[in-house]
Amino acid sequence: MMGKRILCVSAALVFAALTGAASAAPPYNLTLSGASPGGLWSVIGAAYNSAVAAAYPGSTITYQTSGGGLANAQLLADGKVPIAIVNDFELLTAVRGEAPFKAPIKELRVITRVYPASARFQMLHLLLEKDFAQKYGIQNLGDLKAKKPPLRMALNRRGNLDVKLGEYAMAEFDITNKDIEGWGGQIIYAASGEQAKLMSNRRIDMMNIALSAKHRAILQASNAVPLVAYGLTEGQAKSVAAKVGGQVCPITKEDYAFLVADAVSVCQGGVIAANASLSDEIAYDLAKAMVTQIDKYKAGHRAFAKSVTPQKVVEPASAPFHPGALKYYREAGLIK
Repeated sequence: MMGKRILCVSAALVFAALTGAASAAPPYNLTLSGASPGGLWSVIGAAYNSAVAAAYPGSTITYQTSGGGLANAQLLADGKVPIAIVNDFELLTAVRGEAPFKAPIKELRVITRVYPASARFQMLHLLLEKDFAQKYGIQNLGDLKAKKPPLRMALNRRGNLDVKLGEYAMAEFDITNKDIEGWGGQIIYAASGEQAKLMSNRRIDMMNIALSAKHRAILQASNAVPLVAYGLTEGQAKSVAAKVGGQVCPITKEDYAFLVADAVSVCQGGVIAANASLSDEIAYDLAKAMVTQIDKYKAGHRAFAKSVTPQKVVEPASAPFHPGALKYYREAGLIK
């Protein structure tokens, strides 16, 4: 009997947090679902906690590890967490109800953008091992289709949306995974660190992955073996960006001396999202904390200093802003 009472009380507390019953006043004690510990999203969790605590003393935003943005979208839909981080492609996938979702998740709402696409934290990288490129006369990625070399191309782990992003990019050159395998090549699914090791050991010929500009995995691989980096044309990048909810972003020789030429790539941003049932009062206050205490947030990571501004915080995403957050942004003059 006691166990049932505890369960009922717990359920009531969760409902109150989500619907904003009597608990809709600060200080707040909320869980933010992110991804793995120690990564960018855990930094975001700590930075956002600093902002909310500064705005509403005594408040705590507790970072919770999860399987990432796709898992977070489902957690929000199921009402299991009040707020969560989701990147642009994951949000678009959830809203559209594409795999792995069985149906569109219509109740997702954006509280704030925690990093814009222009921050280039998630930028598509297309990198070939230089000796391989020279051996087969690959001067641009379009040459792969004509030369048909036995390319060993690495994509991110299965189940990660980066795989689709990489495939969309190759499709702009009229190349499919089946084509590559038909040339005697191979598709290898590996995370960034694994790809760096594979490239360093010359066990793959191409890294096709979304990482931050000058990510350590790319620098590690380039220090071990000579690489050649390729960009996309403006038209190709726009086509891919439309499919993933991202934006066209620059990739230049200032980023990588081994880039063939200054070009563009595709970048994604990230948001803190909530279920539409979150109270307007809580959503309002969470949005206000991000803007009024943005210096506290930006202190969390040196790259936030230039890339995160009040104007960037309100950049639109694939899901609408929560009405409470939208109310604050309008009052602040950030959205008309």
